[in-house]
Amino acid sequence: MDASDPVVAPPPLAGPLRLHPFRPRGRLDAGAPALLVHEWTASGYTVRGIVGLLDLAAGATDARRGVVLPHERVHPDQVEQLAQRMARGRVDPAPILLVHRGTGTLRSLLREVCSEPPRLVRTLREQRQRWWTVTRPSELDLVAEELRNASALLADGHHRYAAHRLLHTSGTPGADRALSVLVDHDDTPMHLAAVHRVLSGDVLAAATAHGWAISGWTPTNPLLCIAPGRVVASHGTGSRTLTPPPTPSPPGTGPGALTTTGSIPVLALDRLLAGLDLPISYHHEAEEALDEARRRGATALLLPAPTLDEVLSVVRQGRLLPEKATSFQPKPRPGIVTRRLRDA
Repeated sequence: MDASDPVVAPPPLAGPLRLHPFRPRGRLDAGAPALLVHEWTASGYTVRGIVGLLDLAAGATDARRGVVLPHERVHPDQVEQLAQRMARGRVDPAPILLVHRGTGTLRSLLREVCSEPPRLVRTLREQRQRWWTVTRPSELDLVAEELRNASALLADGHHRYAAHRLLHTSGTPGADRALSVLVDHDDTPMHLAAVHRVLSGDVLAAATAHGWAISGWTPTNPLLCIAPGRVVASHGTGSRTLTPPPTPSPPGTGPGALTTTGSIPVLALDRLLAGLDLPISYHHEAEEALDEARRRGATALLLPAPTLDEVLSVVRQGRLLPEKATSFQPKPRPGIVTRRLRDA
């Protein structure tokens, strides 16, 4: 990683996808290596995932063959600082968040495990968390078999993933495995939301110059105008919709490939805003972005939420989304499960 670069792309992980059992610290230690089942509930969503140690030993590969697919770039200086803290403290601070589409067999196993009383129940800042352990050899073997041909999107924890890879290549003991939680999007899906922008400056003039289609002003509630394939620009008492120009598919994808800029307009918007060199604030809630824009007399740019398949289509083409392009919610509160790097 070249620290002179502002951002770099962490490489996809070569397969197969393996989650190793381990000895968690504290009350979740079952006395033997285990996988954990972690369920958390917040804001009306219940999410469940398998917690284990992601095997990084296979190294990097290309996006078409990768089994763990990053979708955002990372800052090398942040990666190096995090790696140094992890090496000094000899600790894996929090699970990397992975999202995949699991098999029916694996879902049945998790439901069977969760039919038993949980090993630990905690409520942290309005988030209820429940934990179970998986220690039977037959169940651990079943998980391994069902993940043999799996692949997952790296949903959150890109800098931790890159820090682990950096430590692993430097020979740090224990860094070849990263604490991770794997969520089945077809079982207990997370809410995949957009991240909205607020900025001052003549965005409309820049969009026009770059071939965007711009509607007339409308007093309609801008929240009602959010739709796939377009950006809503709200300023003052009105709003307009901005549709990016068509773009060719990436080389080698064929004429029928997904036009990623059209389906995920944040790609085109990121290129447009990069040319303006303006300060931007980011907001996970559209209402917060609108309030901030009104307070500052600025423009709120409201984006549609991408789907998991759209994000996967982009990364399988060897592309990445810009920073602050997606928000997977709710994320589990950190702190319950950590791991010493030397622990198997």
